[in-house]
Parts: sequence; structure tokens; C-alpha cells
Amino acid sequence: MMSTRQPGTPGKGPLGPNPAAEGTAAVVPLAPADDPRAVRRSERAAFALGDVASNLTWTTISSYLLFFYTDVAGIAAGAAGTLMLIARLLDAFFDPAVGLILDRTVSRWGRARPYLLLGAPLLSALTLLTFLTPGGGGTAALIYAYATFVLVGLAYSLVNVPYGALMAMATRDSGARMQLAGMRSFGVGIGLIVVSTATQPLISLFGGSSTSRSGFAWTAALYSVIGMVLFWAVFSLVKERVPAAPLAEDRPGVADSVKALVRNTPWLTVFIFSILSFARLGVITGGAVYFALHVLDRPTAVSVVLLAFSLSAVLGSLITARVLRALGHRRGILLGLVACIALSVPLFFLRDNLVAFTVVFFTANLVGGLGFVAVPALVADTVEWHEWRSGRRDEGLLFAGYSMSTKIGAALGSACLAWGLAAIGYRPDAVTTQVSQGISLLFIGLPALIAGLQAAVIATYRLEAKLPGIKEDLRRRKDA
Repeated sequence: MMSTRQPGTPGKGPLGPNPAAEGTAAVVPLAPADDPRAVRRSERAAFALGDVASNLTWTTISSYLLFFYTDVAGIAAGAAGTLMLIARLLDAFFDPAVGLILDRTVSRWGRARPYLLLGAPLLSALTLLTFLTPGGGGTAALIYAYATFVLVGLAYSLVNVPYGALMAMATRDSGARMQLAGMRSFGVGIGLIVVSTATQPLISLFGGSSTSRSGFAWTAALYSVIGMVLFWAVFSLVKERVPAAPLAEDRPGVADSVKALVRNTPWLTVFIFSILSFARLGVITGGAVYFALHVLDRPTAVSVVLLAFSLSAVLGSLITARVLRALGHRRGILLGLVACIALSVPLFFLRDNLVAFTVVFFTANLVGGLGFVAVPALVADTVEWHEWRSGRRDEGLLFAGYSMSTKIGAALGSACLAWGLAAIGYRPDAVTTQVSQGISLLFIGLPALIAGLQAAVIATYRLEAKLPGIKEDLRRRKDA
């Protein structure tokens, strides 16, 4: 039966620790799933490698595919924006299906790990095909772009949903999860650095120019192969320790699982916050190329701006756990977003000074990215709430929802950027001063607006204070 009790604070009320059992608890060893020491260094490193792999695929797509469509394949900006929105929304709704399948997977390799082994080659092949869109901007090119973009999104779900759920399966300890989230964000940063600094030089090296079709193809092929190998490394190194809920509780049916999901209010808060986070990410990474070329008027600034953003993610991955431990999850993320919005204002006046612009841009994204680093750990924490309320963990479904939120957010970010380009009359061969000013507003102002929406959402997050009591109650149920 579903519990209707409310979680309390450890040491107070019905969920506080049992004084008579305190002495016994001190000598009972922790189960591997609850022991933060059980997560080996190699496993922590593996979570960084997994996000390097993810970003070699998805950051390349987020940062360069819109530019590839408009400036290489010849697809109009408005049509490209609609394409990216529709295709990403379609494959986003595939994520819950993957999650439901994942929660019902039983294999000798575990629940999540088989998808990394078998799905990585498919993702690699489809990434390459996406960057083989024919030129001319005609109907054939548009149909091909729709088909390949939808399929690569489906393949990404097949790999990334299990990879995301793997954190909740590796450990139940919230502190260890935040460390793993930090390693994931570190991997995101490394992947961003590689994509931001190496992509344009590789395209020119392989193809002879920054808009070379063959250059894009060979670069995508290289990234795809490396990403596949790294996902296989995650498969080899990470161990699933948290057992699935008992079959009688874990197989109530799809409708009941979804119903429990939509009643998980902390998860819904994180879900909306994640949509906004990835929308902001999509605008920044996708808009950097246009901003560098047509506002800063420096092709080399593409790597500089994206590198600054990448380094902010790397440093953020190293400091977020400590900052949020000191300030609290909600409070720390909220303060960071407010500071990010404030730092966005001077960026409008620093466009003629690349060094000063880069420093402020880096700082704004460092403090504004604390929530981006923390989101996977916050999702993992909502699994405990989910089990406390419904009697089953459903990690696959919850992380499928998270993966879905990343795609919806990225879709909205890319679409808003593309539609914004169309609204200001962007054409690659005729960029006026007015268009340049419009690009600047899109690249600086739109992310600041989204950050404000993020702050409003995360202000409603309340799980952190309740989580210790929830975990204590879950332990008592298991002991009983």
C-alpha cells in the first residue's frame, strides 16, 4: 500500500532515528548500495568518460548542426528551426518508452549496461549520417534532414537514458551521487572543450574550409568512433549495486508507473528546470558561431567563446558539490542564477573587447551553471521520493523523463534561436548592422531571460530538507 506519511527531520517525529537502535546501527556495516566508499575511482572516472562521449555527439549537433543546415546544406533558417523543434520533440517522447523498457530489463549485464554496449555503435553510425545531409536546401535535403535527425535522437535516447539511470543504480548515497554528478559535468566540460577547440580546425583540415561538406563528414566520423569506444569503457567499469524493487511492486503496469511519476512533485520541478537549462545551453552553444562570425567579426573567436563556456563547465564540475554543500542545493543554484543575470548586462558593452567579454562571459556561465551540474544528482534524489511514495524505484522512467527534458529544452533553444535568426532577416551572404545587433540580443539577452525563468522554478524545490527522513523511513521498511 502506498504510504501517506509525510517525511520529517531526522531525530524528530515518527521518522527520527530509534534511540534504542542507535547503538546497533553504529556497528552494522552499510550495504554496498549505501556505502559511498563502494564507488571506486575508476567508476567515477567512467562517468566523466560517458559524458565526453555524449558531448562528442550531442554538443557537436547542438553547436554546429544548425550552422551546417543553414550555411552548408542551404536550408533556410526558419525551416531549420521548425525541423529541429519537431524532430527533437518526436524523439523526446521516445525517452519514456526507453525508460519503461529499461525498468523491465533483466540481463547478465544488469539493467542499464547492455544498452551502452549495443546502442553505442548505432548512435555512432547515425551521427555520421546526420552530417551527410545533401546540399541545395531543396525538398530532398529537408526530408533527409528530418529523417536522420529524428533517428539520431532515438539512438541517443537508447544510450543516454540507461546511462543517466546508471547513477541511481550505482549508489543510493546522495553525497556520492553529487560527486558522480560532478564527474559527469567534468566530462561535459571536457567534451565541450574538445568540440569547441577542435571542430573548426578539423573541418578545415579535412575539407579545406570551415564550410566544407567533407570536412564536416570526416569530423563527425572521428567523434562518433571515439564516443562509441568511451561508452564501451563505461559499460566495462561501472557496477550496478542498487537492486530493483521486488517484482510484485515493480510491475504494476505502465499506467500506474506514469501516474506515480506525475505525482512526484520534486521530479516535476527538476524536469521543468532541466528543460530551461538545456534551452539556455542550446541558445549559447548554437548561437556562438553566429555571434563570433557576425558580431565579433572574428572566425577564430568561435573557439574562444565556446572554450570559455567549456572551461566554465569544467571548473563548475569541480566546485559545485562544495558550493551546494555549503549553501544548500536550492539556495546555491538560485544565487548563481541571479549573479548570472546580473553579469549578462555588461556583455552588451564589451563586444569590442574580446578579452574582457570572454572573462565576464566565463564568470556568468560558471555561476549560472551550478544547477546544470547538479540536475542529474537531483533527479537521482527524486528516485528516493518516488520509492517512498509508490513503493518502487522506476529509475529508468525517471531518468527517461530527465533525458526527455534535455531534448525538449534543446529543441526549444535551437528553435528559438533559428526563429530569431529568421525574424531578424538573417542570410549568410548579407549580414547587415541591424542583423548583427539582433544576433547579439539573441546570444546574450535570450539566455539571461531563460536564467530568470530557471530561478523562478528552482525556488519551489523543497526535497533537500526532507530527503534524510525519507531515506530513514525507507530503511525501516526494508528492515521490517
